Amino acid sequence: MKVLRKCSILALAGAVLFLSGCGARPGPSSSPVPEAARGTEAPEAAPSSGPAGTAASTAAGAGSAAAGQSPGTSGSPAAAPGAAAPAVPGQTSPGAPAPETARKAPRRIGELVYAEGTVTLHRGGAAPRPADIGQVVENFDVLQTGPKSRATLELDPGSPGGAEIRLAENTAFYYESALSDDETRRTVLQLLAGSVAVKVEKLADGQFKVGTDSAVLGVRGTTFIVNTIPDGALLVTCAEGRVEVTGGSGERGYAQPGRIVSQKAGESIREDLVALETLADFRVAWVDDGQKSLEARAPRVIAGLAGRYTEALPAFEAAYAKLKAQGTVLGAWAVAREAGGEPKFTDWIPEKKAVAPVLFDCLAALFKLERPLFRLQELSALHDRGVGAGTLPDGRTTAAFFGAYRAEAPGVADKLAYVRRSLLLFKWASAGSPLGQFFGSKAESLGSGGLFLED
Repeated sequence: MKVLRKCSILALAGAVLFLSGCGARPGPSSSPVPEAARGTEAPEAAPSSGPAGTAASTAAGAGSAAAGQSPGTSGSPAAAPGAAAPAVPGQTSPGAPAPETARKAPRRIGELVYAEGTVTLHRGGAAPRPADIGQVVENFDVLQTGPKSRATLELDPGSPGGAEIRLAENTAFYYESALSDDETRRTVLQLLAGSVAVKVEKLADGQFKVGTDSAVLGVRGTTFIVNTIPDGALLVTCAEGRVEVTGGSGERGYAQPGRIVSQKAGESIREDLVALETLADFRVAWVDDGQKSLEARAPRVIAGLAGRYTEALPAFEAAYAKLKAQGTVLGAWAVAREAGGEPKFTDWIPEKKAVAPVLFDCLAALFKLERPLFRLQELSALHDRGVGAGTLPDGRTTAAFFGAYRAEAPGVADKLAYVRRSLLLFKWASAGSPLGQFFGSKAESLGSGGLFLED
């Protein structure tokens, strides 16, 4: 089944673009660190975040974390107040160890190499737990940062298609990355909320794609930043190379140095010319404008996401119950995989035939539910500040809705993680062969989730 650091500094502005996080406005400190409100595993006592933990505050620009290191990051490099973000590969942060000291051993694929603040890993079959430097993030694990928090993940750095992915605060994503039969790397990243800065090594024949609420990004090897707003607005800026952005209606735009791609909620994508030396300021302004627009439209945005969430949840719960009925098979696969087993395509044929349609129904419901779940977390924090309070179309007050949402969100997040883990196990049991006509013929209905099922 085919599944899915040379650092080039174009100009000082290009370096600022990547180092300044993802568009937050610098705070009053003399340090250039953006103001957070703009824009080996950790100790068990560390607080968790995400739908299964404390609700994160809205930060539409999702910039870099605030000065200082928050509790719960034991093992993270000490961050003095006003400390800058970790350097781009090939550069050294003030006070950081020399590269030859920091790189005694090769990084593992999906390794967390920087963590500051509250960083949480959510893997199916286990409770959400704090993640810290050295944590390996597997395919389909959700990695999430809380307020004033940051993280950096490496995927096979230095190899074609390898990548460094930096999460701004209040960001959540998961990915699938694998070598196909011809040894080319294919990676799909699903951005659920927030903003990321990504550096992808040049690809040969592989793929690196990013799925957002309403667009898919195709990357051939470049340095770029993706900003999102909870209402679905999107900004893609590029320091080098080019990123193809495809909207939901098939329209395309190309982000590259001197040209950005943006999309307002409910609108088509558009291109605009922005000089590289003014790009960081442009991104800050875009984030600020997006935040103001979100707050002005909060009642409508909350109503829309609450409607999507409420509509998608029953179908997901029904499909999930059927998948849980396959727990014996999934459990056997999990044990065999953990033991290092190498299945053949001919193994578990009846079991795979039974699991496939049930798993597909779960995935179809999951891809409709997961982004509203994470976006509502951001809006819940905004609502706590008195923004967007009112009455929903179904007659419920927003206070009543968010009360129910907070009570059930941790359980829903656990179930979503279980489904993702089941997909991982199913792909393992399929032994590198295509998932078959059943999945292939229906993948388009999964939206950007169908990227995971490509041959």
